[in-house]
Amino acid sequence: MSEDTIITIVCVLLVVGAYATGYFLRNTKGMKIFKLLMTPLTWLKDAVDPNYWADKIGNRKGGAYEKARNSKLNKWSSTLTGWKWWFYQIVVCGIFFIVLECLINLIGLTMLPWG
Repeated sequence: MSEDTIITIVCVLLVVGAYATGYFLRNTKGMKIFKLLMTPLTWLKDAVDPNYWADKIGNRKGGAYEKARNSKLNKWSSTLTGWKWWFYQIVVCGIFFIVLECLINLIGLTMLPWG
């Protein structure tokens, strides 16, 4: 067997094992203990995850997502058609995201999935 085949088999067994463990332990005392043990790790994960904080700010605390949906810029850009829409999407938004990417690179973050 090749190394890739062995790795694939191991990965499939891990996924099936995790699913079976969750299925057989659901609604048991063992699952309650497992969740209790995992709670501090979940808190740690949330504390260092930028997506958690973005969701918290956007949906819960400030309502930033709702404010963005109701903004004048969003309403104006929704009315664009034809070449104006393409120009806005490619040129204006492209320049905005290039500048934003350069700024967040200064603090060690990136928006690019390959970055």
